[in-house]
Amino acid sequence: MLLAGADALKINLDGLQERLQRDDPVAQSLKEVGFRSVFSLLATYAGQGPDLAPWLKHAQINRDRNLRLQYLAGIGLNLDQGGPIYDDMLAYRRFPEELFVGSEQRVGMLKVLFATTKPGN
Repeated sequence: MLLAGADALKINLDGLQERLQRDDPVAQSLKEVGFRSVFSLLATYAGQGPDLAPWLKHAQINRDRNLRLQYLAGIGLNLDQGGPIYDDMLAYRRFPEELFVGSEQRVGMLKVLFATTKPGN
């Protein structure tokens, strides 16, 4: 999932946990794929643009006049590289102090989760 906005983004951990506990289609869909808490969801956080800049430094940009991505998708049809790519991204992850807000307990628990989650886990 990618989030972006014109203003600085703040993710309220307490509000998000409350929303995940609701009985609505979005919360149900997240539960069906294993995201039952704010921690299981945000444990998948990979980073902000500036954090990932070194990882993206030599990435080729796909443009409308360049069918590179469509060509590579056909070649890699049965190739699953999601895990290794995500692990590479996690090497640049840092805890975003300015992004996650909420109770001291939830923010602290998320910090511990970030510190103990390593690529490949």
